[in-house]
Amino acid sequence: MIIGIPKETKKNELRVALIPKHAALLVKAGHKVFVEKGAGAGCKFSDSDYEKAGAKIKDSVYDSEMIVRVKEPQLNTIRKNQVIMGYLHVEKGQNPALLNKLISQNTTSFAYEEIRDENQERLVNLGVEAGITGMYEGLRLLGRVLNKDKLKKLRPIQEYFSVKNIFSTLSKSNIENGVKVYILGKGKVSKGAQDILRYSSIKPNVLYRDKTVFIDQFLPKADIIVNAIDWYPGEPRIIKKSMLKLMKKTTIIIDISCDPNGGIESCIPTTWENPIYTVDGITHFCVDNLPSAIPRDSSIHLSEMIISHVLKVAAKKNYSNGLMTKNGIFEYPLNKEFVKDIEETSVIEESA
Repeated sequence: MIIGIPKETKKNELRVALIPKHAALLVKAGHKVFVEKGAGAGCKFSDSDYEKAGAKIKDSVYDSEMIVRVKEPQLNTIRKNQVIMGYLHVEKGQNPALLNKLISQNTTSFAYEEIRDENQERLVNLGVEAGITGMYEGLRLLGRVLNKDKLKKLRPIQEYFSVKNIFSTLSKSNIENGVKVYILGKGKVSKGAQDILRYSSIKPNVLYRDKTVFIDQFLPKADIIVNAIDWYPGEPRIIKKSMLKLMKKTTIIIDISCDPNGGIESCIPTTWENPIYTVDGITHFCVDNLPSAIPRDSSIHLSEMIISHVLKVAAKKNYSNGLMTKNGIFEYPLNKEFVKDIEETSVIEESA
């Protein structure tokens, strides 16, 4: 199979889906690997590194039979009958335009976020990196809002490039306790957020999902709220818009799960270019590609997690873990009810 690894198109997305040593495994398995020129530059993998791995460098890779990328593809890059792997975010109806395109182009597509084990635990998960990044940026934001010198001096996370450098910086910053942090959830995102606070004197309050029903008791005390709980349509909100009035105007919400109009009802996904907005005076930070801020660490970890799945998909062995569409038919088992609406909308648009 001809496999293309594109340069990411999302603004400020510096990761690459497969690092050179894993591209080499695909070549060894008999596949042709095309890498878009400069695809790995943002995380310091050169074109030469990929060529040494046996890949070919191309100006464009989008005509490949299979595309392996990090984030959602641009609609105009999706080809007929193509196989696509990436963080697609279509399973909850979040991106109907993309899902419609995947269906209309007769694609077979796989979403990393829905590759799971027998216990339904995610196997491809950059939650720790997302938690570290979100919590760090929350501290920076609070420093600006409260005019706290030690927090204000923290530089943008992208300037540190690696987790090791971030931890080293925080450990030297002597950040005292006195900041009320509430972390919602107990998974990898929560772990990442807690990990970074260990390099300060801040002791977070961690609320598991079942305890969030009492969250209105804690909102008036919170300086930073970090949401690390996944939410699916039909589930109860964690923080309703009406609850924002319970918070101090200096409170910051870091919604790492970033489900639009979801668990945090006021969530609107943002970008690194414009990361924050306010609702009822409360600052929200809802960047939807947090691990891109530490691109090399995140790319290496992502590549390690997906390579076995990429090899199985490329071998055409009827692999189905993470399957979203198969030959243009939506196959995701948990949430098919919105597909009929998408298809009907498409017909209306085409006839308009």
